[in-house]
Amino acid sequence: MATDPLDEMLDCSAPTTARPEPGDIRAMILAAREETRPPRRGRRRAVLTTALALFLVGGAGVAAASSDWLWSPGLEDADRTYSYTSPTWGQCELRFSALDTHDMFTNDEVNRIVDDWFASTDVEAAAAPLVPGILHELEESRAGDPAVDPDPRQADLDAWTAHTQAVDELVHAELAANGFASEALGGTESHSQVHCDGEDWGDGE
Repeated sequence: MATDPLDEMLDCSAPTTARPEPGDIRAMILAAREETRPPRRGRRRAVLTTALALFLVGGAGVAAASSDWLWSPGLEDADRTYSYTSPTWGQCELRFSALDTHDMFTNDEVNRIVDDWFASTDVEAAAAPLVPGILHELEESRAGDPAVDPDPRQADLDAWTAHTQAVDELVHAELAANGFASEALGGTESHSQVHCDGEDWGDGE
């Protein structure tokens, strides 16, 4: 079969195309899945609430053991502080520890970002819009549950949980905006503590 000279010229002038390797195709598919993955904010809130509940048990024991409030290690002179007014406990101060990423290459940078954010942000004003929604979630989680015993301190405990969680969400958002998404901070540890003028932790039993 004779070849048309015009066809040969067109074939020669066509741009060279590289066939993607199978590994490249898999990487593109995984990247597309990651971009379309829905946010998991609701689940993180539930996990945080559980963690705070566990911390509450330990905090109550510490308060009952001493008439003087003792800040836990790392919070004695904390720069990461937040104030709010509790329903019956009055003025409260929350202190947040440094984050331990367990990674010598990221730990200093992560904490620098958080320190700068606390120093340059009106944290109380930033958290205010988030608190009502978290309080509503806490109330809904107890609604209609006969196993939940009424606690006269519930409003104050909810306020503590809501304000702590609101600040935590803001910190994680700031870290994500600076390249440290939740996935990059897996295993990171930190702690916080509250002290209120009229706090009542019960008898510790």
